[in-house]
Amino acid sequence: MIHYQNSAQYGRSLTSRSCEPIRYGIKRRNYLIKHWKRKFVILWVGQAASLLTSSVSQYALVWYLNDMTASAAVLSMSMLAAMLPQGVLSLFTGSFADRFDRRAIMVIADGAIGVVSLGLALFAAGGSLPVWPIMAALALRSVGGAFHAPCLQAVTPLLAPPELLGKCAGWSQGIQTVSFLVSPALAAVLYANFPLYWVILIDTLGAAFAILGLLAARLPVLKVGGGQQKLRIWQDTREGFAILRSKRWLWELCLLCALFCVAFMPVGALFPLMTTQYYGGGTDAVALVETLFSAGMLAGSVILGVWGGTRNKMVTMTAAILGMGVFLVACGLLPSTAFWVFAVLSALMGLSSPFFNSLFMALLQEKVEPEYLGRVLGLSNAIMTLASPIGLVATALFAGRTGITVWFLAAGLVTLAVGALAILLPSVRNCDK
Repeated sequence: MIHYQNSAQYGRSLTSRSCEPIRYGIKRRNYLIKHWKRKFVILWVGQAASLLTSSVSQYALVWYLNDMTASAAVLSMSMLAAMLPQGVLSLFTGSFADRFDRRAIMVIADGAIGVVSLGLALFAAGGSLPVWPIMAALALRSVGGAFHAPCLQAVTPLLAPPELLGKCAGWSQGIQTVSFLVSPALAAVLYANFPLYWVILIDTLGAAFAILGLLAARLPVLKVGGGQQKLRIWQDTREGFAILRSKRWLWELCLLCALFCVAFMPVGALFPLMTTQYYGGGTDAVALVETLFSAGMLAGSVILGVWGGTRNKMVTMTAAILGMGVFLVACGLLPSTAFWVFAVLSALMGLSSPFFNSLFMALLQEKVEPEYLGRVLGLSNAIMTLASPIGLVATALFAGRTGITVWFLAAGLVTLAVGALAILLPSVRNCDK
């Protein structure tokens, strides 16, 4: 376990309001290791393969649900099933990331996700695929993600120097985005020409690639104080909350991100219905919109990877969130004949995304000590993930009555409010000065 040097120091840490790295009696070590760039690339190539196959299978499942039910409620509930378990468990899984070998946890999580996909593929091969096994598989994969995500996010600071974390966040986002860019078109081809179970089965193959990448990268192991690995979930979680609340900027920024998730997550679930029902497009049109969104993300990630963002990361992040709000409002006001404008706006939303998401992650990686990063990342992810069902449940209940465009407009207005609050709150505005 990690020991605090004295209670007075602990008390001072909890009342600090600066944006200095959170130290709890442990000096930051030099985590810059030999061949770190090669290890970083190997790690993310494996993760990209897994993301590609997972994204392909998820697109296929969403389209299958859309074809079978044409229900906004079902699509929203599927996203809820994919998010809620991870949101709840992320309250506690950060403790595992801080106490044990993060590589081993990710290998186990990837293996479990691959087994779940294999089981769903076998179920689909036996005949028609009802809604409930899809929901169950999405929920079980979410459980694996709860353990995998904080470990993956907490690994980069063990590899890269602090001054390069912003660029690393951009490149890792770019590697992921390449997978997201390719996956809609690939999913459309596979979904149209192969049985569903074959499309689902490739996710198992992707999990195997991810495991091979993790083993080949030979990631460094974070050694906690005293070499003790005793897991104390409840105490670790309480300490994680104390760390999160000790920095006003961190707590307020997490709440702003949660509010954004409430607004944007339902929109993400409604993209297929917006394309098919409002604009009258087919699977090819859905794939085009998703591809353009991913292309925008890739462009934004490359720009961020080269540029690194403004010196004060909050300037870039705030501009990105305000831009996202404007694009969402515009989508909500478009007539049903303006599909191509909607497609362009989707690309612009994708372009904005890395400048907020990636820099938020880089900010946490830079300001929080590696020994506590797993818990802070787990808890921040939990806050944002658990906020998302609010919007998803509302969408499931009312989207069919109010119209899909209303939700884009409302999401845009809320997103603009988030951007305004990021400017008005001094602790958030000045957190990276």
